[in-house]
Amino acid sequence: MKKSGIVLGASWLLFAPLLFAQQDFFYAPKDIKKPAPALIITSCTGATQKDLDSNKAIADRLGWVICASAKTKNHRDAWQNDADIMATYKKLIADYPVDSNNIFIYGFSGQAVQAMVEVFLHPDRFRGAVCICAHNGAMGLARWGSLSGHYFYMISREKDWNLEATKSIHRELLLQSITDTLIVTEGQHEPKDRRELYDGCMWLDKMIR
Repeated sequence: MKKSGIVLGASWLLFAPLLFAQQDFFYAPKDIKKPAPALIITSCTGATQKDLDSNKAIADRLGWVICASAKTKNHRDAWQNDADIMATYKKLIADYPVDSNNIFIYGFSGQAVQAMVEVFLHPDRFRGAVCICAHNGAMGLARWGSLSGHYFYMISREKDWNLEATKSIHRELLLQSITDTLIVTEGQHEPKDRRELYDGCMWLDKMIR
């Protein structure tokens, strides 16, 4: 056995699933002929291949590139999440035919707040977000002068505990002349079907055309 280098014994196999389970996932329609808008999808528990596959209709119908960021999740330091989302972003723009002026991010609940964090921290990288059932914990990071030309598609529920916070975000965005829309549906604090994200991306696509 050599003294230099890394030696992997049989016990390494026990940890292999942990090492490789958190890779990001990417999809680009085959017929993309020029740089396209892109969407980074997040999940409260860490995005998986299923999160990507269930949203391929967005990519196929709108001609977008989509990806799922695996490491960002709830109950985790927001700055660690930010670092991992930006790692996803860098791979996205390096490896795929993406229009870097039109990259969006999606999240539900805590990851909706993280999505707003990303736009507020990196307005030169993210054009906007689709946020479902967000609270207003990210608002202190907003630099309003840097958010002109950015877009937010907000959804909440009639019985969502974050409803009033979401409404306050909407009011502040209007006050600051930031283009957004707010849709309140029946239900509680919950994600619904994938149609909501598709509709949000449709709205964003119209805004940038």
